[in-house]
Amino acid sequence: DMLLYCMTAYSLYHWKEYRDLFKSRSLLIAKILIAYLLFEFAVSAIRYGFNPIEYFFRLKGIWTSFLVFPFLLLLKRGGFNFFIKLIFPVAIISNLLYVLTALTGIPFLPDVSIIKQILPGDIQVYRVFGGTFFGELFFLGIVYFWITKRFRAWQLSLASLFIFPHILAFGRLAWIGFAFTILVIVIINSLNKRNYHLLLRQAIILIILGLGIMIAFIKFIPESDYYIEALNARIFQGQEDVKYSEGTYGTRVIMQNNALVSLWLNSNFFIGIGMHPMWVIGPESKEETVYYGAFCDVSWPGTLAAYGIIGFAIAFFIQFYYAFIAFKIIRNSKDINVYTLMITLLFAKLLFDSIIGFSYIFLTTGLWGLFNMLNIYIPILVYTYEEYRQKGII
Repeated sequence: DMLLYCMTAYSLYHWKEYRDLFKSRSLLIAKILIAYLLFEFAVSAIRYGFNPIEYFFRLKGIWTSFLVFPFLLLLKRGGFNFFIKLIFPVAIISNLLYVLTALTGIPFLPDVSIIKQILPGDIQVYRVFGGTFFGELFFLGIVYFWITKRFRAWQLSLASLFIFPHILAFGRLAWIGFAFTILVIVIINSLNKRNYHLLLRQAIILIILGLGIMIAFIKFIPESDYYIEALNARIFQGQEDVKYSEGTYGTRVIMQNNALVSLWLNSNFFIGIGMHPMWVIGPESKEETVYYGAFCDVSWPGTLAAYGIIGFAIAFFIQFYYAFIAFKIIRNSKDINVYTLMITLLFAKLLFDSIIGFSYIFLTTGLWGLFNMLNIYIPILVYTYEEYRQKGII
């Protein structure tokens, strides 16, 4: 926690080093959001009468939004590539330990949650939440450079290592997210190069990737037949519920959406309930338990209930403004590097959340502000936007 606060203070103290980025038009809406979160914190402290110092430290998830400033300073100093090299070996180790945790149910990693789940056919698996340490970014980075530059067969082993944890996590939405992101990369690359014959080459690369991962999974995962059966069971889990219109997932989402929208309508229309103790500390009644579960599961209604129509409008603008800027950059870029990779991933995520996950996500910027990689993606977008603007590219 102290590292987060010290890095933020240090970067704000040296803000003149990245003055052009700090004052960039593309960063303005992010700064407005951060200022609004501070405003909500102050109002909530008065409204609910809690100890502001204790509450401040409980909300560290929200304050990670301030990491945009350390990353802007890092980018300005040219240290981002070194940062990637620094975390790469840690990502390898954490992904290996994640696989061991998922296979055994023994926590080889700190700060992970392990849930034993029974799938159809009485198949028992361990689902592990947390701990992959940017493995998904390295996997998508490998695929991105295969598609946009050159296929390198030796990287198949790394791609397999970084995707195994997400296979063993049994998260269907995450699987769809990976497929959607790769599809976005393929389409944008074809549009940029205006050569649709590339689609055949890219299809071959993706087939090789799929076969390579399958072979590696069978060869290196103990009892792989058991886990393949488990994956099949997970894919088709709930099929009968959908068939007979008895699905619980859709019903739960509708109930949670309605609960939070109702909570917003019965609170302050403009600023919502703020940082209420029921979702910051924990629920104290059955009614609050329902709201707490909804805040954990759905994004856009949670933003609306917590931060009102003002917070919702800011998050809505961030969603589509940054999607527009990201698409503009990647369509006009002649370079293929780690920055264009990250901006492409940002664009894919914003698109995925608004189109595929619209019923319960819709807004990537949610209850916890610039969370879930946005505090890294946005500084890179701002840095690239300013560089391209100065060169007259956009």
